[in-house]
Order: sequence, then structure tokens, then C-alpha cells
Amino acid sequence: MSFFRQAMARGGKSPFFYRDSGTLEFRSGGGCLSIFGMPFLLAGLFVMQIPLGIIHVEGPTGPMFSVFLVLFGFVFTAIGTGLVFGRSGIIMDRVRGRVTRWYGLIVPMKRVEYMLDNVRQVEMDFSRGDSDSADTWPVKLSGEGIPKPVAVVQPVNFVEARQVAEELSRFLRKPLVDSSTGERLTRDPDHLDESYRDRARRTGEATAAMPSMPSGMRSRVERTGEGYVVHIPGPLLNWFHYLPVLFPLVFAAIVAWFFLPAILTLPMPDLMRYFFLGFLGLFFIAGPVVSALLNVLRLTNQFERVTVTKAFLRVETLKRGKRSSVEIPVGELEDLVAPISRAVLDTIDVPGMKKARLGNTGTPRTPDGRPVPRILLSLMKISGSRGIIARSDKAVVEFGEGLGEAEVDYLFALVRNTITG
Repeated sequence: MSFFRQAMARGGKSPFFYRDSGTLEFRSGGGCLSIFGMPFLLAGLFVMQIPLGIIHVEGPTGPMFSVFLVLFGFVFTAIGTGLVFGRSGIIMDRVRGRVTRWYGLIVPMKRVEYMLDNVRQVEMDFSRGDSDSADTWPVKLSGEGIPKPVAVVQPVNFVEARQVAEELSRFLRKPLVDSSTGERLTRDPDHLDESYRDRARRTGEATAAMPSMPSGMRSRVERTGEGYVVHIPGPLLNWFHYLPVLFPLVFAAIVAWFFLPAILTLPMPDLMRYFFLGFLGLFFIAGPVVSALLNVLRLTNQFERVTVTKAFLRVETLKRGKRSSVEIPVGELEDLVAPISRAVLDTIDVPGMKKARLGNTGTPRTPDGRPVPRILLSLMKISGSRGIIARSDKAVVEFGEGLGEAEVDYLFALVRNTITG
């Protein structure tokens, strides 16, 4: 039973459903978006009625004010209408051999069709969010005959994105290209649920040579009766780790320079003056500086402990004062990668920039083929590698971030050989 049918059987309100055995449809819009857009729509309609005299409001009048109200109300009405009534979807029809993207208000009003034969692969990527948006895992359809990849969904959850991408790959019988780890992983539809151990044995990766232990390793490897335990310390502190401490110090100096003399000269009781001085010192000087120093101290105390056997991979961490433990059974482990700098650069897509296919020239290059600036390479070297990423359909765990690439290569081979041996 497919993921979507399982979700519907459990009573889940999934936007994905099968019209029949050969047609899969995705829909978006409505639901919470309609509720969110209703205040915009009502506010816009309310404002647009004021210039018409339907609603009388005391205040300024005149042609310019009426034009302003109409424009203001129109913008809110348009936004509200789009959120409340806007719908979109994508239909994949294997019988007709078409992929149809449609948009409209309640019903489809615009359609864009692509030939299914032009779809070469299902793509899954990772887009890091910021303070105003969450991380997403976009799932797209791409191919040589499609000018721009067709976006299907952008889940904010890795597990959901993984399930959607795999379902699409199975339905369309197209390979799944996953770049969300920083390294391109291609899996054909018949081996989507194959474990990493079985895939490594099938492809011969399990017999890859074990690199020698690099000098100056920061991690400590301990042999056990069933496998290995790897102890990874926190990052080596560099100058950029102390930058967050510099900013509150500069801010504290500015506060002391401009506000302290003014408070000392203001005519007020000594008790009130001491209160203001203590308030400024505690919340604007001592507080931010101590908080920044504590963050640096947490970096020195953090650690990762990786336990790998033929049965499971467990990663225990202490980061930012929080402990966590994630365990993935080897039979469920599907991805194990250690993205190197060149692979990370190869997965970068810059809008409007055409990728150059130069192969491995021995020099790190930007997506358009130009050599990467030396300052960027220096920053990448200081920050270290991406570490090792292990994933199943249910969990994601990362460890070794910031270690040198030679050390990561050694630890990756150690984990690989233990799992596949």
C-alpha cells in the first residue's frame, strides 16, 4: 500500500490522492490558508466601501484620499482573495503521458502541460530557512525537455519530503536524485527502500579500501567487542567563534559612552540614579556579554559519541547545553554520505546562472565553471567539513561536522566497513 493510501486509511487529510491507478494528483490551497486570508479579504472589502459612501467614517475627505482608500482596499482584497479562493495542483497522468500544472480560484483557470517522457528524474533538495522561514525540502520534477523544474511540494519535514519523493519515483518509474545532503545520491525506483548495507554490497562499495589513519586526529576511536565507539570533541575555537562576544562589548561601550555621563549629571535622588545605573549595567552591558561568553563555553563542552556495530548506528550529542541520542538500525539505514567541498559546490544552484559541465578539473569551481575565490576556500577550510550524514526514512543524524576532510574520510570508511562487513 502506498504512503498516500496509508495516510488516507489512517484518516489523515492528505492533499495527495490517486484518481485511478494511472493518475496521481497533488493539490494545494484552502484549509488554513483560507482562514489566514479571510481577515485580509474582509478588511479590503470594508475599506473599499468607504469611498462609495456605503460605510460612513468620520475623517478626511477628498479625491486623493478616496483614491488612496481604493488602492489600499484593492491590495488587501486581492491578497485575501488569493489566499481564500486560490487553488493550485499538479496532475500526473501515465495514460495520456502528460504532467499538468494548474492554477485558479476554486476551479482550474490556467493550465501548463509537459510531456511525461520529458521528465527524467524526481529531485529532492534542501533549502535552509532564516529567522522568518523554516527549512524546507523541495521536491521537483526535472528533465532536458522541461525549461524549469516543476515544483511539486516543499515540506518543512524531511520524513514527509522523503516519502513524497519516493512515491513520485515509484509512480513515474523515474530515478530519485537527492541533493539534500550536499552530495548527489541517485536511486532507481526498484531500490528506493534498499538499505545502505545491501546497496554497498551490491555496488561493490563495501570492498573499498580503508584509508590510513590521518595524523593529528581530533577524535578518539575505541574498539569494542561488537564494533567501535568514536569520541568527537567540540570544535577548536578560532577567532570567528569570539565575534559574538565582540558585538555586545562594542554595544556596552557605546551605552557607557553616551548614556552614563547623562545619568550621572541628571538632577535626581541617588537611589534613583543607582537604580538606572544598575539597570543599564545588568541588561545592556553584563547580560549580553555574559550570554555571549556562555555560548563560547558551551562550544568547549560539547561532544559527540558515535557507536557503530553491525546492528545499529547510535549518535549521542551534547550541543548548546542540550543532550540528544538518535539510533538507526542498520537494516533501516538507507543513506550514509560524507559530502566533500567539491560535492557541496556541485549541488549549488544559482538562479539565472547556467551550470558548466567541466568534470573534475582538480580545481574547486563555482556552478558557472569559474575557480572558487581563494578567500572562500580559506573560509571553507577554517569551518571544516560537513561531517557524516546518516539517514533512514524515519530519522536523520549528523556527526563530525568541522573535522578535517581526511579525518572524516577515515571515520566514514570505519563506519562503512563495520556496517557492511
